Amino acid sequence: MDGMLVADSRFGDSRAIEARNLGRFSLGLRLLAEADAPHTQVLLGISELAPGRMLPLLGDPVLRNAFEADLATLEHAIARPFVLGELLAQVVDEPGDLGPCARMATPLVRPWPETGPAWVWTELIQEPGLPGDLAVRLRRLYDAGVEAESFSAPVVPSAEMCRQLERGADLLTRLLPQVGPSALRHVQLVGLTRATSADGPLNSMSGGDPLPATILMSPERLSDPWKAAETLLHEGLHLKFFDILRTCSLITNVDQEVRIPWRVAPWALKRVMAALHVYVHMPLFQVAARQAGPDIRAVFGDPSEGDDVDEVTPGTEAALNGTYATPLDRAFFLAGQVADLSDSHLTPDGRRFAGWLLDALTALRGGADGDRSRRPGVPPTPAPRPVFHRTLVLRRTDNTLAQPLPDYGQLLLANTDTAAFHWLNARSWLIYSLCDGRRDVGEVTSVYAQRTGVDAGTAPAHVAAGMAELGAAGLLH
Repeated sequence: MDGMLVADSRFGDSRAIEARNLGRFSLGLRLLAEADAPHTQVLLGISELAPGRMLPLLGDPVLRNAFEADLATLEHAIARPFVLGELLAQVVDEPGDLGPCARMATPLVRPWPETGPAWVWTELIQEPGLPGDLAVRLRRLYDAGVEAESFSAPVVPSAEMCRQLERGADLLTRLLPQVGPSALRHVQLVGLTRATSADGPLNSMSGGDPLPATILMSPERLSDPWKAAETLLHEGLHLKFFDILRTCSLITNVDQEVRIPWRVAPWALKRVMAALHVYVHMPLFQVAARQAGPDIRAVFGDPSEGDDVDEVTPGTEAALNGTYATPLDRAFFLAGQVADLSDSHLTPDGRRFAGWLLDALTALRGGADGDRSRRPGVPPTPAPRPVFHRTLVLRRTDNTLAQPLPDYGQLLLANTDTAAFHWLNARSWLIYSLCDGRRDVGEVTSVYAQRTGVDAGTAPAHVAAGMAELGAAGLLH
């Protein structure tokens, strides 16, 4: 199971997810360069960096937040100035292995340097060659990102707290040598805080969109390495989910809510999918903890008793009934809710994502399959097949920028008019490339069949479906 959950190139393989996010970052910078004339050159320069030099900039919470905000400005035609180019123009030194915010950390603590790029929020000291208000911007993101009724300023960790954090990460990667490092790879910043939410004291949270690539956790979670490891896995998986969301669309009905018996308020469908993603993984940690050998126990002590998940909110149905106390219980409940959704709530990628998680749940349960027809991994009833006359000639639109990702069989396109991103798989990429304004549909179909090995009877349906999707996205005319 540890290997199964990191094998899928779309949803499990962190290096593949990272590569797609870097491709999106590079293409997004080129898109912004066309709109932000004063900073065109700096944006284009960053877009051409090698992945290893670009990653610290993408992972910087202030720069990542500015990048996403600027893309939203473009997409929704919001009347506000761009931010990212201005910030990048103030970063004097060539990017190394640290983003601008990490360069302020004093001392610089890297809690798992061999696994991922994370750093710890210690004292932030402004230094030359960085935007003058960088620390202020990071604190604003913190204030906006903490989902709590009351919270403290970031807690500056002691040397012992940093050591405890490192122990938690070490334990996690020993227990789950594939899932553990995969989750940690998506964490860029770890901060400590004390906060209280409607559900009680806040043990931990992941920053998501307001505070990208960041984990915030209570210092008290660090004293027990087993709790620290569980927290890092839980929140790292949330950050992995946020990175997945940047490379595909999962949900069509963003307003859909689901009643959660262990919480007071209902959850949006996006949060349900995020929680399902986490709860499918957590039983692996619990099993690994229970089965930990004497070598691990000699270093870290005995694991805490019971399934350590966030407590049920008092007064809820689950609190009254004593239910949904374990990750597996919660995973099966959420999986049932997702399986009951109509096809209109999830995209094809959303159905594949949910099906992948449900396959993992089936394996955890011991292989009992159940009713596969209810699973969202099964595509909906096909729509009527589109028809294109064989002599019709289609060509690619001119208002696009392209970022090939050949290692992953994908082409990423950005529409310069709408700022919308489109991810093409290998077959859609082939159809798109063949629509050059010279070949008619018949010739495109013939070449497609030759290159893919699809038989002549099936190829027309593939090509017609691909052309219909590309046309609906405004990529062909």
